[in-house]
Amino acid sequence: MKKQEFIKWLIAMRYKPNVANTRAGNCETVCTYEGDLDILFGKDKCSDLLNRLCYSTDDERNNRPTKHKIPINGNKRTGSATLKQAVSLYVKFLNNESIIVRNTFPSQLNHNNASLKNDWPTWEEPSENDEFKLAQIITKYIRFLSPDIIKAIVNDNEKIKETVCTILEAKGIKSELYFWDKTSCCFPGVRRYAGSSEISAYRGRSEINSIEDAISLDDNDYPKQLWSFIFRGLQFSKFGPLGYSLAHLVDHKKDKNRMSEEFLFINGYKFDKPFYGLYTCASNSVYIPNNLMKPTDFNGAIRNLLFRKAESLYGDYCNLIPPYIEPKNIYDEKWNIDNFEWAEPVGTLDYIEQFLDFRNERLIKLFNKK
Repeated sequence: MKKQEFIKWLIAMRYKPNVANTRAGNCETVCTYEGDLDILFGKDKCSDLLNRLCYSTDDERNNRPTKHKIPINGNKRTGSATLKQAVSLYVKFLNNESIIVRNTFPSQLNHNNASLKNDWPTWEEPSENDEFKLAQIITKYIRFLSPDIIKAIVNDNEKIKETVCTILEAKGIKSELYFWDKTSCCFPGVRRYAGSSEISAYRGRSEINSIEDAISLDDNDYPKQLWSFIFRGLQFSKFGPLGYSLAHLVDHKKDKNRMSEEFLFINGYKFDKPFYGLYTCASNSVYIPNNLMKPTDFNGAIRNLLFRKAESLYGDYCNLIPPYIEPKNIYDEKWNIDNFEWAEPVGTLDYIEQFLDFRNERLIKLFNKK
């Protein structure tokens, strides 16, 4: 790890020198037992390590072992929280989120530090049991599409698969990032914009010569087209069901993608790019009440639960993810989908033909783009 640079950064962030040295020492201890933090940051920005450094009051009450390998002399919960706080700071340092560290002169280290700020407090995080109770509340409000709808998309995709893959490859796009066997991807070649340059280009403020791994960019309209046709018989027009927002079950974007953490890649496949097709996969989206704050964004246990529910609904005829990927089974029996109350799947096939006609016309237009 970059110990001295980290200490300088902490001091520049107005931590007291003794606190900066202590935090760096905490990180050195973590490196000794878990591996170099720079290497772990390169793999997953230390997210797996940070998850394992969580130790709740419920864990403490039941005297559970820690999930990390670092020996704690004293209270496991507070000791783990201290290490987690130090690693979180080191991740921020590597991300260089706040400032560019400049040389810190000795005089800066020795002046009166009375005005310098102390550490943030360490607050208790929800336990796994709390997450389980939350999941029991929200599952009855989450809306999955009817299996008949997903099956209709998969069947239509099988008809156009060869043509779509040939066109994508001809345009220099790896077809497997969008289309795989029995996929429910509705708009192959379309992905969500990422980064300021793509956002600016999408909004017509600038131009980019070519779009990496895509034919067209989108601002979250395309995944909603199917839902809009199913319920309204019309193209999506910037508004959805009152009080609900669309959420994706498996990550489709490059930034902060968690697939390598949450899934196993088999048959020698190496994950190096997101599966952008998940962005418009009908089997990969649900509607969730706005006041539940999209637990799919931040809670791995609930995200895994919803994925397994979708797999139980659609898995007989649809591959929610490419067939050489499978979810990690890291949750115990209490997280079995049968232990939760679920809303009935929604939608009918009344407007599916209108959607498929719209989809095919749009794909022709997109594929003819230069």
